[in-house]
Amino acid sequence: MNLSRALCTFSGDDYSIISQSDKTIQNRFMAIGAFVTAIFALCFISCYFTFTKLFQNYFIGIPIGIFFSYMITNIYLLLLYTLSKNSFPCKTDIAAKLFSVSIRVVFICFIAIIVSKPIETILFSAPLENEIAVYKQEQISKYRKSTAEYYDAETKNLKLIIEKQKKLYSNAETSQIGNYEKLLQKKELQKDELITSMTNLVSNSNYYIQSIVILNTKHKACWLITLFTMFVFLFPAYLKNFLGEHSTYYEKKRNIENQLVKEEYASFKVRYNMLFQEYQNKNIQFSEPFTDAPFNTIRKKDAREFLKEEDLISDLYNV
Repeated sequence: MNLSRALCTFSGDDYSIISQSDKTIQNRFMAIGAFVTAIFALCFISCYFTFTKLFQNYFIGIPIGIFFSYMITNIYLLLLYTLSKNSFPCKTDIAAKLFSVSIRVVFICFIAIIVSKPIETILFSAPLENEIAVYKQEQISKYRKSTAEYYDAETKNLKLIIEKQKKLYSNAETSQIGNYEKLLQKKELQKDELITSMTNLVSNSNYYIQSIVILNTKHKACWLITLFTMFVFLFPAYLKNFLGEHSTYYEKKRNIENQLVKEEYASFKVRYNMLFQEYQNKNIQFSEPFTDAPFNTIRKKDAREFLKEEDLISDLYNV
């Protein structure tokens, strides 16, 4: 498979029809295929980086990244294909068509934004690293403070009890002072262990989701990359949707698809008639209420003539 055929195939349309079109249209579909290839690459980079960060494993990100990038690209190709012009005769509602296209364009933009954000974290990794380091310190300080306040509230009562015990009992060995002091030491040890554990947990976390939040709130320039990614996703839709309806591509596509539908419809009518002849020995033809069957956009006019009410009364009473 040569490069031009591969790119035309990646566009999601029938290469056999594209190859019969003029060179300009072939170049248009090659451009669409090139953009789709770039979109797959962007999806893979985004998915691989995301799952590598989430699972903190460089190897598990490869198969998952390939799977999700392939899935997203196929969803995108499906949306792209629905933006093609209808090759069958139909009645078009402008408002409904505009609403339908708008929904699909918004969904494409949504996919572009989702794909773009992980790539932006790679490009802004240097400033984000400093921001995340500051954020980690803030989280550690907050947790130290809250943990200390919690255990200080518990140990405060223990310290008061120990002081009262010392005043009441001169002999510390016969009192409960030793038990209370052990409990106090245990509480202090638990506090230090919890603070150390949380400090290690925060330090080892990459805070990937938080980095995206910081990126979009403190680094507004990242939205330029988002807009560029949206352009990459929307440009093939523009090339597909604004291809002339009377171009050689659509003319050939219309002829082929309409001929297939007409042949299948003719075959259906023959089978329909054969069934009645075989089981009821009757020559019954399939009723067609439309003049342009099987596309059914122009209903047949009722050619019957109906008399007026006066004619019925006259006929009944011989007036």
